[in-house]
Amino acid sequence: MRKNDYLALVAMEECAEIQQALSKAIRFGFDDHHPSRADETNEEQMLTEFYQLTAMIEELQKQGVIAGFTQEKIEKVKQSKIEKVYKYMDYSKEKGVLE
Repeated sequence: MRKNDYLALVAMEECAEIQQALSKAIRFGFDDHHPSRADETNEEQMLTEFYQLTAMIEELQKQGVIAGFTQEKIEKVKQSKIEKVYKYMDYSKEKGVLE
């Protein structure tokens, strides 16, 4: 395995860890915590995983594996995602699936 593959694999693992942290937060509450980690809420765990993923994406950029986006492009991508989420949230409400 090459270094670039290794870094990408670690980033992929962080994606899975964010999924797990969000699942726990939804099931037990963002302000709850794992019994063995009383000093860290589910919210803090989710944010930790998010920033660990961010670190890996930034490292992939630093190593030249990926180019990355300009700040302007990042803002456009984020805004577009939020707009799409609310569009489909409204549709889900119309269908009676979302309260």
